[in-house]
Amino acid sequence: MRLEGYLTAADEAAMNSAFKGVGLTVISIEGPRESAGDARVLRNNLDFTASEIALRVTCSFDQKPFIMGLLINGSPPQNVQLKVGGKTFSERVSP
Repeated sequence: MRLEGYLTAADEAAMNSAFKGVGLTVISIEGPRESAGDARVLRNNLDFTASEIALRVTCSFDQKPFIMGLLINGSPPQNVQLKVGGKTFSERVSP
């Protein structure tokens, strides 16, 4: 994202595949994405906050965690979500 100014479709597909490989399903992606038709975030040397790119990914577990709690008279497993993200500055100077 730092080099392209948004999450490219190829990187998004690779990210979804990587999450799936560890037993997570991507529910939502917040941030500028090529697949959503979002414009690239360009580097702005006069206002660095305008160059900031944020990404937040929400996933659900393919297998319900904490299922072992039922063996000790615990409550049924809840729909647990994992949220990860970060921020960086775009280095893209032109579309």
